[in-house]
Amino acid sequence: MTNMPLFRPHSNADQAHSALKQSIKISEQAQHCAALWFGDIMHRELYRELGFSDMRTFAIEGLNFSPTKAGDFITLARRLEDLPVLKEELATGKLGYSVVREIIPVAAPNNEKHWAKAAKNKPRAKLRVDIKQAKEQAKQLRKTNPDQGELIPRPEAKTPAAVVNPRITIEMTPTQYAHYEAQLKALGHRGSKAEILLESIDALVETKTNTCRRVFEEEQDCPPPQTQIHIMTCPKCEEAAIATPQGEVILSPAEKEAATCDAMIHEPGKPNKSTIPPRIRREVLTRDRFKCRRKGCNHTRHLAIHHLKPRANGGTNDKDNLVTLCTKCHILWHEKGGDLREILAENPVSLG
Repeated sequence: MTNMPLFRPHSNADQAHSALKQSIKISEQAQHCAALWFGDIMHRELYRELGFSDMRTFAIEGLNFSPTKAGDFITLARRLEDLPVLKEELATGKLGYSVVREIIPVAAPNNEKHWAKAAKNKPRAKLRVDIKQAKEQAKQLRKTNPDQGELIPRPEAKTPAAVVNPRITIEMTPTQYAHYEAQLKALGHRGSKAEILLESIDALVETKTNTCRRVFEEEQDCPPPQTQIHIMTCPKCEEAAIATPQGEVILSPAEKEAATCDAMIHEPGKPNKSTIPPRIRREVLTRDRFKCRRKGCNHTRHLAIHHLKPRANGGTNDKDNLVTLCTKCHILWHEKGGDLREILAENPVSLG
């Protein structure tokens, strides 16, 4: 890769123009490589070896991406897995990052060859016109056939057919719409509205099934979660499994450890016993504001309490030894081990 030209003030017009064109070319090559490396780390789940439970957390915390940029890179990486032709064109350098990114919204397995050929043979301005026409075509087809999920391929068409994603139409009163937009603005939301809708539904379901999401004064105010996972452990081989409609699924050692870290243990002929007393568990969740404490994660659902110093090594249920983690982060750190303190966000609240 050519070295980036240094900025030199007071250069003449030709020098400034040449340096700018070279910088843009190098920037395109860098984005090209970044997209390929990003996709490789994502699909091989190398982010786990780097200490992150999911790709989004890795992008934001490990790469200092904004949430919007993280979402863009993840979407591109996911779409390329379904578009092997475009992925190969990008990997071999026959198509650049920026042009592939423009094609992605209208590409599908049945038309990606057409778009790849158009990208290589047409001027960029004409390609953009074709992409715009494909999007408009998709928009019109949604109106006439809203249940259409994907267009029928038409190889003879001048402009390849675009993908038509399923669409849900919600009718609102002007007041409701104003409230909706105000709430999005208050959240600082800049990503997919579909994602925030799904998160809202998930949160609503959780609110109806878990009344513990508030600060409690008495232990009896906090009933156990209404959604539970039942894990069976063999007393001889100590293998753990979960029963599913498709049969029993064996847990990995890390999953078993994570599950027993914060669980209700049942042994035949004995009363059930919590590995962490309910009062302590409630206070730790409240202290951590019911969200994962791993930096860059902040998930607020599917939470568990983790022992910073494992009980097998003498760790206790003292609140200073306990931290709230989401399921993904919890299992990851039972796999990796080590001290979590350096990658934990600070306590938002300190209980006396």
